Amino acid sequence: MATSRPKRLLIEVHKWLGIVLAPFFLMWFLSGLVLHFVAFPELTPDERLRALPVLDAPSGCCLGPDAAAARAGLAFDEARFGLRGDEPVWRLRGRAPGTGDAARWHVVDARTGALRPGLSTAAAAQLAETFSGRRALRAERLERDQWTVPQALDPYRPLARVDLDGADGLVLYVSLDAAEVVRDTRRAERFWNWIGAVPHWIYPTVLRRFPQAWHQVVVALALPGVVLAASGLMLGLWQLFLNRSRWIPYRQPWLRWHHILGLVAGAFTLTWILSGLLSMNPWDVFTPRGAAAPELARWRGPPAAATSDPAAILARARARGLRPRELELVRIDGQAWYRLDDELDQWLVRADGAGGDADAEPLAMLPDATMTAALRRLRPDAGSPALARLDAYDTLYYAAAPADTAGARHRRPLPVWRADWADGTTLYADPRAGRILLRAEASGRWQRHLYHGLHTFDYAALTTRPWLRHALIVGMSLLGMGLCATSCVIAWRVLRPGRPRRRNTPAC
Repeated sequence: MATSRPKRLLIEVHKWLGIVLAPFFLMWFLSGLVLHFVAFPELTPDERLRALPVLDAPSGCCLGPDAAAARAGLAFDEARFGLRGDEPVWRLRGRAPGTGDAARWHVVDARTGALRPGLSTAAAAQLAETFSGRRALRAERLERDQWTVPQALDPYRPLARVDLDGADGLVLYVSLDAAEVVRDTRRAERFWNWIGAVPHWIYPTVLRRFPQAWHQVVVALALPGVVLAASGLMLGLWQLFLNRSRWIPYRQPWLRWHHILGLVAGAFTLTWILSGLLSMNPWDVFTPRGAAAPELARWRGPPAAATSDPAAILARARARGLRPRELELVRIDGQAWYRLDDELDQWLVRADGAGGDADAEPLAMLPDATMTAALRRLRPDAGSPALARLDAYDTLYYAAAPADTAGARHRRPLPVWRADWADGTTLYADPRAGRILLRAEASGRWQRHLYHGLHTFDYAALTTRPWLRHALIVGMSLLGMGLCATSCVIAWRVLRPGRPRRRNTPAC
C-alpha cells in the first residue's frame, strides 16, 4: 500500500529533525542522568556557617544597620552582621542613592560606618585559607568562570578564585567586595559536571554570560526537539495500530530497534523535552514564583529602624549558651528583628526597641500575630486570605528529596504559613526567617506539574521512596539513550558519503 502524503511528510520531518537533533537528545539523556546524582556546585548555608567563627564584638561598639548605611551613603534591602578578619562589619546589599547601578554587596565598618574597600587577591587567598584550614596554592581575580556563571552571584562580583592544597582539588571563590566565600567546588564535582550540568543546560561560560542569548539558544533547540519527539511517537503508534501487514514493518535492524525503542521510550522522551522547554518559561507562559515588588513593600510594612546594638544582642545570646556565627536583619509588618544563625539552629530577637524586655528569651519563630498580620495586608485588593500553618509539605510546597540534606535544592524549611486568596493565588512564608518563599497563581500550579513533575518526578509518592524514583529515572534514561543511539546510527547511515541511497519506507 502506498504511503499517504501526510504520513510521508511526517516521516520527512521526523527524519531530518532526527539527523540534526539526535546527538543533542543523546547528550541530554546522558547528562541528565549524571545531573540527577551530581548537582551543580554550590556552597550550602550549613557549609558556610560551619566555617565562620563565633561572633564576638565588645558591647556598645557597633552601629545598627540603618545608621551604618546612612554614614556610608547606601540604600540597602538586606543586611548581615559578621566579621571581616577581626573587625565587626555590616554586609549590606544595595546601591548608592541616585545611581543606576544594580544592587550588590558592600562591607561597612560597624563601628564607624565607613565603607570598606574590596579585598586584594592576596587578602582573598588569606580569607580562603582561614575559611578552609588549608594552604592557598594560587589565586586569581575574575568576573566569572564555568562554576560562577549563574546570575545569583552577580551582586557578589568581582570574585577571586583560590586553589587550595589537598587531594580533592578544592577551589573556593571569594567575593572581593563582600569579603566572604560564596562558592566551593572539588575536582570530582567539576569532572561530573562537565558530563552533567554543563552540557545538559547548554551552560558553557562563553554563552551563559549572556542570559538572553543563552535563553534563546536553549528554546531554539528544545522547541524543534518537541516536534521531533511528538512526530516520532505519532509515527510509531501509526505503524503499530494502522499497518495492515506488520506491526514492526522495518526490515533493517537499526530501524527495527529504533521503532521498538521509540514505542517504549517515546512518551517520556516527549514529556522530558517538553518539560525541559517549559523550564525556560518561553513566552512567559508561567507567572513569577516570587512576590512582586509592591507585595514585598507591604510585607515589610512601614520603615522600622534597627536601633539595638548587635554586639549587645550577641553578648546576651552567648550568655544563654548560644553560639551565633552571623546576625541578619529581618523586616516584617513594620518591625525590625535580628536573626542569629549558627550551623545548628537560629533565633530571633526584636531589634527596634519595641519588643519589651531587652533580656527576653530569643524566639525560635516570629510570633503568629506578626506573620498573619503581614500576610493579610499583602494583597489588599484581593480580599482576606485563608491562613494556615503547615507542619508538612503539600503539592505546591515540597522538598525534592526530603531525606537528603546534602544540598539546598533538596531542603525547604518547615513549618511555613500558607495564605490562599479567592482568585487562586497561594503564598508560603517562613516564620523562622520572615521571608516569602513561594508565590503561585493558576499558571504556577500548571508549572508544578508540567515542568517540575514531568522533568524530575518529584511527586510525593516518589520523593518518599527515593529508591523507586532513582530506578525510574535511571531505567528511563538508559532506554532513552538506546533510542538516541539508534537515531545517531541511522543519521550517520543517511549522511555517510558515497553510500547508495535506499528507500527505507516501510511496506504498508
